[in-house]
Amino acid sequence: MKKIFVILLTILAVSLQGYCSQTLDKVIVIVNGETITQSEFDIAYSSMLSRLKGRLTGEELMREAEVSRTDLLDRMIEEKLILSEAKKEDIEVTDAEIQEKVNEVKSKFESNNKFEEALIQEGVSLQELKQRYADQIRVAKLVERDVRKRVVVKPSETLEYYNSHKKDFEEPERSHLKNILIKPGENLSDEDARILAEKILGFLKAGEDFDVLALKYSQGPNPDVGGDMGFIKRGIMLKEIEDAVFKLDPGQLSEVIKTKLGYHIFKVVEKQPDTVRALSEVKDAIEKRLFMEEGKNRYKEWIEGLKKNAYISFR
Repeated sequence: MKKIFVILLTILAVSLQGYCSQTLDKVIVIVNGETITQSEFDIAYSSMLSRLKGRLTGEELMREAEVSRTDLLDRMIEEKLILSEAKKEDIEVTDAEIQEKVNEVKSKFESNNKFEEALIQEGVSLQELKQRYADQIRVAKLVERDVRKRVVVKPSETLEYYNSHKKDFEEPERSHLKNILIKPGENLSDEDARILAEKILGFLKAGEDFDVLALKYSQGPNPDVGGDMGFIKRGIMLKEIEDAVFKLDPGQLSEVIKTKLGYHIFKVVEKQPDTVRALSEVKDAIEKRLFMEEGKNRYKEWIEGLKKNAYISFR
């Protein structure tokens, strides 16, 4: 049951707390006639604090909680501000849209009875929950209409960003590697493992097939396909391996390299130098980033415009 209550607290925290409880509840802020009550704020703050406790402790938790408390109230005021604007604009919400949200919540519970029990425990009726979701959907629709749909990223902006941030799209040198690994173990001492690795290297230098020897001896990745590791970027392997393999040309073999895993022999199949990814490859990612940045700026300007004509009273 405790788990169910935590789920419901999270649900209520992310919903718009637009309506007061039937019991007496202190109003702490009025925004254009919409109220924020103490209990609404406490529910949202409790949920936020639980998330902070998952990653912070002590004084750091206290400092972050205090900052987050102020930010939380600011966000709730903005939500009420948008809600009042949405109602003024007669933004419509259908019963089907509301029911979809309710069904999404219900799916988090073992049964409908468990869902209803959680509502009762928290003192929230199904009708109140539906009203909260109606307000949430109404707000989302207004933001979509007045902010998101007005954000346009021009091709020239994408190109300009690409040209001025090329370092962000650099691809480090890569080598296509094959690997034979001999691991010391219960039946093979460290010295015997080294001797076997040196013996295999001798076979390879004499012209024997790497794939065949990898299948026969290797305890590393993918021995059935010749120990093929695909392309490996510089900077992600152990230093002793990188220092050895990235100075090799295609077709060359490394010497036996010792690591904590055992004894390695690498073959370089192909190399790719440092490159910068083409605009066509990163265009979508750039547009998404620019869209988000422009969206944040437009949202901020839009909210500030609403605040200029708003009635906001702290109690």
